[in-house]
Amino acid sequence: MFLGDIFEGLFEGLGEVFNPLLLFGTLAVVSGSGVLLTKYTGISHIYVLIISLMIGLLAYFVIYYLLVIPLSNAESSTSVSIHDLVGKTGEVITSIPANGYGEVFIASTNGSRSETARSFDYVDLKQGSEIVVIEVKEQILYVAALTNDL
Repeated sequence: MFLGDIFEGLFEGLGEVFNPLLLFGTLAVVSGSGVLLTKYTGISHIYVLIISLMIGLLAYFVIYYLLVIPLSNAESSTSVSIHDLVGKTGEVITSIPANGYGEVFIASTNGSRSETARSFDYVDLKQGSEIVVIEVKEQILYVAALTNDL
């Protein structure tokens, strides 16, 4: 990794395809396949070199297209701010009294979470009630009962 950081500046103008860590990984695959082919086959050394280079080139592109590109496109963080929960629906897991606090469960694609909540309308919300998050103040979710009235 240290050598990768050093050589990254050298290859910076060539784009993402010539990633130094990929080049060193490919060199390891070429070397390893060369040692194995030399030890366990009776193939001529020039053919071992050619076959090893082809295996290394194949490994380079497989790693690049199946690992480097997907990871570089992946989101760097899966954490969600509590303010992103406004408008989300959930369920009351600890009853919320009209003038008190309770707990709600909110499921999302980034994972489920439970948060402290208070009734936005100052009404009792029983355990198991469906709710919607109206606003967030001081890390407390203000929720209202979710109704299906149109």
